[in-house]
Amino acid sequence: MKKIGMLTLMFVISTSTISHAAGPSEERARGAYKMILEATDVNTDGQMSGTECKAVYSDPAIADKNCTFWDADHDGIITEDEYVKQAMSIGDRK
Repeated sequence: MKKIGMLTLMFVISTSTISHAAGPSEERARGAYKMILEATDVNTDGQMSGTECKAVYSDPAIADKNCTFWDADHDGIITEDEYVKQAMSIGDRK
């Protein structure tokens, strides 16, 4: 499925600098979000809903865990700012 490949690729791009202390740069994370949004925004409303995020996963448990992580304020929408904040925090996690 094209969406899964794109989402996986973008996650790899956004986290490719994990070896650095603070994760990817803001610019890289924003670019990754825009590409992910383009691949997941099925209803073309310009937002990534939790449902749209989860639709790219075959395992519901992994979908729930990952999409919950990206939706930091748990409002059902994964915004660009949330994605960037979460992506940049990955290198800080131990």
